[in-house]
Amino acid sequence: MTSNIMEKILTDLLTYYLSLDDISIEKHLKEVNTANKERVKTLDDLQVIIYSNDHEPPHFHVKTKDLNIDAKFKIEDCELLSGSISAKDLKKIKAFHLSPKGKIVLTSIWNKRS
Repeated sequence: MTSNIMEKILTDLLTYYLSLDDISIEKHLKEVNTANKERVKTLDDLQVIIYSNDHEPPHFHVKTKDLNIDAKFKIEDCELLSGSISAKDLKKIKAFHLSPKGKIVLTSIWNKRS
């Protein structure tokens, strides 16, 4: 890996973690799989994430940086599996899922996990 790529990765990670408050950092440190995730899309402050070593059924997570939202949805039909999310944010997630590339991208990333 070239040094420019490593520098970019580290800069992005540091920028992200330095932007968090102490409570959010503590939540991240307790969260399993933090290092094994792929951010699929960011919709305003909502991060759509798939973990590389996650369990069946195929699903994606939606979280905010402060972890006030931590929900899980089935890729197949965007059914809410766990967590809670406002109606406004749910509309954003469903619109992304129904977009021409939304479900295809989610399925593709899920299928490439190790």
